[in-house]
Amino acid sequence: MEENYKHDVAISFARADRNIALCIYLALKLRMPESKAYYYPNKQAEMIGRNLKGELKEIYRHKSKYVILIVSKDYVNKNNALVQTEINAFMPRYLMEKSVYLIPIIVDGTATEEVHEELEGITTFKWNYNPEELAILIQELVGSWEEKIDKELLEKNKEQSEKVVINNSSFDKSPIITDGGTININY
Repeated sequence: MEENYKHDVAISFARADRNIALCIYLALKLRMPESKAYYYPNKQAEMIGRNLKGELKEIYRHKSKYVILIVSKDYVNKNNALVQTEINAFMPRYLMEKSVYLIPIIVDGTATEEVHEELEGITTFKWNYNPEELAILIQELVGSWEEKIDKELLEKNKEQSEKVVINNSSFDKSPIITDGGTININY
């Protein structure tokens, strides 16, 4: 069963790595304009007055199909309460699911097991200051959201054009509707 996620991807990062997260976010939006990416600085207005830790738990555990981790010495700092909230949100899902969910980006050689011991051995990407290349790799990994959207629209259009009912009259294929009435075209 396909889940309906609010975000295709959410980016988890420490404040010190905000520029890297922004570069990745912008590269993803340029590569896949229809994608829905969660990047906290763009959502601050929506979060005003809300329980931020509670919202982050929902976003990183339930509302995002994939989570990109910007792994660095700052990210693994146990004193960073918001990052720790995000880690505590996505780890239970990672441990339960058998499919790709986390996409770690290594910034400074920090090992993924410093984030959580269960992440030892997970495949990672190395940050090479080329966000476009990284966006291409992520697009290949998670599949093209544009292709998915195009397929969904094609299927929806196909379903709608197979049979049309106008004024209790049923038409096969796609009728052409003019000011003077309808013309049924059968292929």
